[in-house]
Parts: sequence; structure tokens; C-alpha cells
Amino acid sequence: MMNTNKSNIGWMALFVITLSSFIIALDATFMNVAQLYLVRDLHTTLGSVQSIIAIYTLIMGCFVLFGAKLQDVIGRKKTFLIGAIIYGIGTIIAATSVNSTMLLLGWSVIEGFGAALMLPATTSIITATYTGTKRTFALGFLATITTISFAVGPLLGGFLTTFYSWRWGFALEAIIVLVILLLSSNLMESKPTLKFSDINIKGAILSALGIIIIIVGLLQLNTPAAWFNYAGTIINPAGFTFVMALILTGVILLVIFFLYQRKRIKQGKNPFMDVNIFKSRPFTLGIICVLIMALIQAGVFYLTPIYVQTRYDANAFSTGLLVLSSALGALIFSLSGSKLTKYFKQIQLVLMGFIVSIIGILLLYFQFLNYVNLTMYDLVPGLFILGAGMGLALPNLNNIIVNSLKESQYADGSGILNTFNMVGSSIGTVLVGLIYFIAVYFAMLSSLPVEYPQYQNQQTLNHDIYSWVEKILHPDISSLKDDPNLNILTLFSSAKGMQMAFLFSAILLFVGFLLSIFIKPPPESEFKS
Repeated sequence: MMNTNKSNIGWMALFVITLSSFIIALDATFMNVAQLYLVRDLHTTLGSVQSIIAIYTLIMGCFVLFGAKLQDVIGRKKTFLIGAIIYGIGTIIAATSVNSTMLLLGWSVIEGFGAALMLPATTSIITATYTGTKRTFALGFLATITTISFAVGPLLGGFLTTFYSWRWGFALEAIIVLVILLLSSNLMESKPTLKFSDINIKGAILSALGIIIIIVGLLQLNTPAAWFNYAGTIINPAGFTFVMALILTGVILLVIFFLYQRKRIKQGKNPFMDVNIFKSRPFTLGIICVLIMALIQAGVFYLTPIYVQTRYDANAFSTGLLVLSSALGALIFSLSGSKLTKYFKQIQLVLMGFIVSIIGILLLYFQFLNYVNLTMYDLVPGLFILGAGMGLALPNLNNIIVNSLKESQYADGSGILNTFNMVGSSIGTVLVGLIYFIAVYFAMLSSLPVEYPQYQNQQTLNHDIYSWVEKILHPDISSLKDDPNLNILTLFSSAKGMQMAFLFSAILLFVGFLLSIFIKPPPESEFKS
């Protein structure tokens, strides 16, 4: 692709790429507010629905590196369009699902794989199409729309679920895919630099297996019956050991993958991934910070809808309106980013973003101290500030990361960036939910004997504790009205769960802030692409 052609490119390519990023990010959040509706319509369990949501981002995380490498074989545009067609097929299957298995196939597997092909191409197409200030604007705008999509998803999903059906969410995505295909002539193709035989298949298998096994291990943590002991001790040694072994195995496989790729590079062979990219401090620390942000974003937008729907019996649309406050924060501060760069360096805006996000999370934490009088709308200020922080940090983080790459590294770099983003989302849904569960468990352990004297007997308490935790996690609103003690237990325990989840999120964001201090991007990446 010649640079002389780039100057004549308008914004239609950015529009097409933005549409794809919009539906992919939307897909990761818009069903969060419809979980209880999916349980009813597909005759399944909440655990199954939660697994389907996590597997969607898992599939993307596993195959996004393959999507990045495929660009070098058939070109960026072809990879993107093949991904869009696969994604569109998945949306049709998901929209017509009659059971959870069909939804898993259409949404998590087929859509997830299609998205894995599209995602790396989005960043690399933008980076290769635009230069200078246009590229900076395009990358910032793309990150802004992605951030907003994560927050708008619950509102759109809530509206469609409440007044029509959750199926219309997938139908809308199918229509957008059609628009993308119709406008695809505005995308510029790249010349293939590899053959299919040049793809390092062993590396592809190692990376995918490592990611899959880690996420499966984390999903087991989100299924406490697999590792929690309800017969007198907190941990079931056998179950917990199995879970930790899975996670450790996945980590070992990724370490082997890294060493194997480095060896191939030294031997002059084509690697599956150019691991030399990690020598760049701005890139490496930047993608870790992106992972942290994705983790918090996914965790908060997963947990908050469940809490307000079970605590206040809110419908999907009301829940979406609540989460919209975060989208507004992200929108305002993302769009003001270009003006702020006149007064601050991009890395300074990233640091500010982390600080503002921490303030938003802590505000949410303190709101739950007065859990008795807490209303769902008391969460709006904290969610708005959290969104504002992410709107400040993420667009500038993406710019720093991409600008630290050479042109030959765009495909691998965008693949790694999106892998960290998707894996962060998968981990966030599981990890933040796990912190919530553990906090609820210990709150019940201490409060049950107070409200129900029969549980002052330790053996009885150990025997029944899990069934009580289930009552808190999935409360029956009518039974809460009939049993004041159960109502108090539910309020107290769920508030403790939310507090611990937000406190954990604040600690992670602080780690991200500390890492950001050491990013130190080269001077030129502050001002140009």
C-alpha cells in the first residue's frame, strides 16, 4: 500500500471499521442485562448463561493471534471480510436459538471465531490506512467507540429485551454485518507476505491451548461446588488443587510458546508471533494496563446488572439506563481527548484516567456502607466517574501501544493487544464474580447464627451454608418480603459482596496506575503516529 494513496483516503474506512468494533464490543455486554431472561426462555441455568458469556471472549482470546497472522497470508481486508461473514452466520444462529447449546454454538463459538478474525484487522487497517494526525484521531475514535459500546450494550440489550426480545440484539448485529459487507469496497488491501505453509502451526496450538486451559481453570473457580468444601473446612483440597493445576499448566504452555517463538526467530524461521515486540516497554506495559482496564470493565458491567435485578427487581431496560451513566462518562472524556492533548502528554492522560477510575470505584464501594437505604440510582455517580476514567485512559493507551510498533509489527501487535483485551474480559467476568461469591460466603458464615439461632451449631451451619448462599445469589423477591430476617441477610451479604468486588477492582486499578508510571513512551509517540 503506497503512502501517496493514504492522503486521499476519507473517513469511510474508519466508519466501516468502527461498525465492526461496535458490534464486537456490544456482543460482550448487551446480554449481561438479559441473563435472567435467557434462563427462562432457553430453560437453562444462570451458571450456564454465565459460562456462555465467558466462552465468547475466551474463543476470541484463543484465535485472535491466528487472525492477526492470517492477515500476512491473505491480506488484511480479506481476513476482515471472512471474519465478518462468519460473524454474521453466528448472529443468525444465536437469534434463532431454541436452547442453550444452540446459543453457545452461534454466539460463543461462531461469532467468537469471526470476531477473532476481524479484531486484529481493525487496528492494522486503521494504522496502515491513515498517517500523522489522522491516524491519531482514527485510533482514538476507534478506542472511544469501543469503550462506549461496552457501556451502551446493557442499555440497548435492556431496551430490546424488555420491550421486544433479546433475539433482536443479534438480529441488529446481522443487519450491521450486512452494512459492513456492502461498504467494504472502502477498505484498502495489503499484499500477502507469507504462505499458509509459513504459519507456525505448533506455535498456534501452544498459544491457543495455554489461553484455553487458563480460562477453563478460572471458570472452575467460578463454580464453587468444584473446589469449595461445605463440610467443615473452607477449601476442598482435591478440587482446589485441580483448578490451580489447570491454571499453572496454561501458564507453563504460554511460557513454552514464548521460548519456542524466540528460538524460531533466532534460527531465522517464521514465528507464529514476533515475541521481540515485548522488548518495547511502552508496548508490554501498555497491553498489561489494557488487560487490567478490560478486566475491571467486564467485571463491573457483569456484576452490577445482576445485583440491581436481584436486589431491586429491576427490568433489563432500567438496568441498561443505570449502566448508561458509565457510557456518558466514557463518551465525554474520550471525545475531549484531542483537546486535552494540547495541554497534557498522552501518558499523563493515561495516569489521570487510572486515578479517576479508582475514585469512581471507591465511590461505588463507599455507597454500599449504607446498604439499607441504598437505591440503584445512588450508583450513578460512581459509574459515571469510572467511565470517565476509562474514557481518558484507553484511547491514549491504545495510541501509545500502536505508536510503539514498526509497520512490520502491526499485525502481530494488534493481535496481541486484542488478545490481552479479550482475555482480560474473560478473566474479569470470572474473577470479580468470584470475589463477590467469597465475600457473600463469609458474610453469611458470620451473620446466619445471629439471625437464625439453630445455626449456632457449627455442624448445622456447615451443612446448610451453601444453600443459603444460593438464596442470596438468586433471591426470590416475594420471599424477602415475607421473611424480615432473610431480607436483612440478603441486604448485608450482597452489600459485602459488592464492596469486596469493588475494593479488589480498586487495587487492580492502582497496580495499573503504578505500571503506567514506567511506560515512558518515546517522545515522538506523544505527538505523532
